[in-house]
Order: sequence, then structure tokens, then C-alpha cells
Amino acid sequence: MPVLPDTKIGDWTITLLTKFLEDWFRNHPLPPVNTLQVDALKVNQSLEIVNKVFFDALDIHIVGGMGEPAFQNSWVFFGAPYSQAGYYKDPIGVVHLVGVIKSGTVGSPAFTLPPGYRPEVTPGPFAVFSGSANSIGRVDVGTDGTVTPQLPSSNASVSLEGISFQAA
Repeated sequence: MPVLPDTKIGDWTITLLTKFLEDWFRNHPLPPVNTLQVDALKVNQSLEIVNKVFFDALDIHIVGGMGEPAFQNSWVFFGAPYSQAGYYKDPIGVVHLVGVIKSGTVGSPAFTLPPGYRPEVTPGPFAVFSGSANSIGRVDVGTDGTVTPQLPSSNASVSLEGISFQAA
């Protein structure tokens, strides 16, 4: 979303600001940070705007990290240049999956989301990039938290980017 030079951020609606932030972070993924500084704006841990809109730092959970769900069925991180597999819940309770995985058994769960990050009803199925840049795969997320690449996915790579659903 381009920002016009004569546009002042103070004139934006909450919807426009939210869309801008979503587009920016979708196209410029960053690891979790404690401080963000832009010109005269400095944000530590969270950003509060006129006591009406409040943003917290995303708590991204990395699959396989200490205290986080483990990979299952031989699934692993794809590796550079892609993000590690993970998930987070946004301020309105929508769970987002991130990263790229590979090498597991298609049709078997790659990992299981913990309670609080599971859907109440089965969402999807989700169409994802898998194999090569021009291939489409499928990922299912069960109400039990299982994240499962399904055919026509290839275990050469399965992107989790773009998978999101309302948490129970």
C-alpha cells in the first residue's frame, strides 16, 4: 500500500492504519523486537495512540523452541532464506501461521498447536505454496491443533504463510 507524500498519518482512519501495518509486516517480516524507532517516533514493547488504539509486540512462538510444540513426522524448518515455522495470535484473537517447512510425511501432522491457539471449528482447507514456486498444496488445521500438510502438497517445501483463523 503506497503512502502519498502529502498524507499525514494523523489523518488516517484506524482501518487504513491497520491495513498499512498488516501489509508492511506481511511484506517485511521481522523477528520479534523490543524497540522500534522511526524518525521521531519511538516504541518500546507497545504503541498506544490517543488511548483508543493499542498495539502490543507480537508474541511469535517458534515450533521446536523451548516450551513450544515440537515438529512431528520428520517435518523440519526449510531453512534460509525463509522464516522458521511458528504462530502467533493477534489482538483480536486471530491465529496466524508463519514459515516454511519440509521433509515430512504428507498427510501426517507437522506439529500441534497448544490450547488457546486452536480453532473452534475446522477452518480451511488452506491453499498454500508447496514444492516449487508454481505449485499449490493444501494444509489442514484441526480443532485438536494439528497442522497437517495434505496432498497435493510436496514434502520438498510447504509454506504456512497466509494461514489464519479465529482461535476458540
